[in-house]
Amino acid sequence: MRILLISENRSVENIIPYPLGLAYVASAARKAGHAIRCLDLMFSQSPLEDIEGEIKDFKPDVIGVSVRNIDNQEMHSTVFYVEEVDAIIRTVKQTTDSPVVLGGSGFSIFPLECLERFDIKLGIVGDGEKAFVALLDCIKEGGEPLSLAGVAFRNEKIARVNPPCHRHDIQSLGAPARDCPDALRYRSAPFEEPAFMANIQSRRGCHMKCIYCSSPLIEGKQMRLRDPESVADELESLEKDHGVMFAAFTDSLFNFPGEYTHRICAEIAKRKLKIRWLANINPCFHEKRLSEAMAKAGCVSVSIGNESGSEYMLERLRKGFSKSQVVRAVRDAKSSGMRVNCFLLLGGPGETENSVKESIELMDSLEPDAVRVTVGIRIFPQCEMYDIALKQGVIKPGQNLLYPIFYIEPEVSGWLYEFMLEVCGERPGWFI
Repeated sequence: MRILLISENRSVENIIPYPLGLAYVASAARKAGHAIRCLDLMFSQSPLEDIEGEIKDFKPDVIGVSVRNIDNQEMHSTVFYVEEVDAIIRTVKQTTDSPVVLGGSGFSIFPLECLERFDIKLGIVGDGEKAFVALLDCIKEGGEPLSLAGVAFRNEKIARVNPPCHRHDIQSLGAPARDCPDALRYRSAPFEEPAFMANIQSRRGCHMKCIYCSSPLIEGKQMRLRDPESVADELESLEKDHGVMFAAFTDSLFNFPGEYTHRICAEIAKRKLKIRWLANINPCFHEKRLSEAMAKAGCVSVSIGNESGSEYMLERLRKGFSKSQVVRAVRDAKSSGMRVNCFLLLGGPGETENSVKESIELMDSLEPDAVRVTVGIRIFPQCEMYDIALKQGVIKPGQNLLYPIFYIEPEVSGWLYEFMLEVCGERPGWFI
């Protein structure tokens, strides 16, 4: 069958990521014998016209639309990206009668809500490679995909989401199709703005229990690892085959398990590549020796999701690490020559004036290269934050959280955002 895959993301805030999930799905569908074409709307000047033209030219049998972001997760300047997806879906429906399948990280958090909002019958939650190919087979045979793992299904009588199949053996999935979408367009120099980032993934899953985070819902709670040699092969291919000189690892926990990360760094280092990269690390699994190995392998920047500098708030947010571990992780990364980005997620349950000041004081003492500040916590389903918000009456049972709702501790809600605007304005490298 002819399959058109559309990446709808057009957000240029912060890092602009390569549509990696779509490339993995494209690779899997191509291996299954389907003819694949990708349309990356990030670079489109007239996205709706481009969609119409692509459909008329390619005449796809099935159209997949990847929904990456629902909103920008900013309480005080909310952008609701769903309205842009509305226009995309309408254009697709007006141009063809071929079935539409939704997917992507944003869709995986709100599958039934998205199917209803866009009046679509089918979607894929979680890992898309195997599920999408199985769904294509079902569509080709004219069957109903009610029992397929990872399929969200909605019609006049049924609305259901089959649990995703988070495969333990992700090595068998192979490498993403870097020509679909084209990786050549995501090759910014380090820290260039806007930062078009060619990303790479060495593992999937997150077992941490942060009260607000949707990552375990999207990727599963079990850590699944690729072969270190194949990871290094892919990074080498980005440099030599696509001219990419800067990449980002999308792994939620790049420094866990530590022994596995050491193996990846050793594989990369021995190839003497020129490509440089960044990664996310968790202070809970910090090891000075690993910071040094990452730097030796070409890592020039790490992001540390500390979210707070208050011991009390770290516990309330279920971060799993202490203030002293944050200090060690930042200092060791800096001593290894890496740029350090930190984050403050303020206004969570139990936040006080004192805990806010503790967070500011810690960042001031550590002097990371950048501090990204967020005030208010976006409430997602199946997270502990959801239960807290429900208990406190911030949300109602069954409320449709596709439409952004935020939690902020009442004690700080009246002044925190304006206060942090002033704090950020006084400190170079701080953003809100």
